[in-house]
Amino acid sequence: MKQDKGNRKTIQSVENALRILEELRRCEHAGVTELSHAVGLSKGTVYHYLATLREQNFVEKRDNKYQLGLRPLTYGGAAREREHLFQIAKEGVDRLARTTGETVRLVVERQGNGITLYQATRHNRDSVRTHLGTQEELHSTAAGKAMLSVMDDERVDTILEYNVSEQTDTATFDVGELRSELEEIRSRGIAFDDEEQFDGVRCVATALATEVDNLLGAISVNGPVESIDDETFYKDIPQEIRNIAGVIEINTAYLNWIE
Repeated sequence: MKQDKGNRKTIQSVENALRILEELRRCEHAGVTELSHAVGLSKGTVYHYLATLREQNFVEKRDNKYQLGLRPLTYGGAAREREHLFQIAKEGVDRLARTTGETVRLVVERQGNGITLYQATRHNRDSVRTHLGTQEELHSTAAGKAMLSVMDDERVDTILEYNVSEQTDTATFDVGELRSELEEIRSRGIAFDDEEQFDGVRCVATALATEVDNLLGAISVNGPVESIDDETFYKDIPQEIRNIAGVIEINTAYLNWIE
């Protein structure tokens, strides 16, 4: 066992297995040598982990390369189905995708990161789609910033201290600028991403909250600049996303009340 940042004991072998699974998710498929370099374990150790994971159908081997198996779908699907927000928001997310013709995501915050809980799209736009369960840093996306904008300062401080990775360009990431942006988002209720995260992609997002400090998540609409002109970006989509968010929030508040 080892001690983590929160002074809680963790099991190293479990962490190693999860790191291997995460690397396979990131790169889609890899050999033993590649995984060994990526996770910092010997090839022999990685091989034994892979053999165990393969036995349990968490990993598959094809053409001497390893990739994620299908068993994780069981856990991801079960976890999502238990989320009240998914059950309440799915219909609205689907409707928003039909109305806008773009990709719509439902994102929740867990341990200071954003997780894609559900995604709907009318068109096959692979360039702006993300995998379900994708984890993202909140300061880096419109959906994440929308959620940060409804959190109190102490929570935002904690997230920025512990959930900004080494991959973040500290030369361009300015906490003061982010706080000013969060104030603007809080004021208008909408977060915009105009090709900031991905070239050629625009994104509009809003937070979902039933009352002060009761964050549910966020919904975002993203698509290529070719189909989202300025009027659509700054006027049409924000109006559509506000309408859907309002319905989701009302339905959530009602469900909480009757329970």
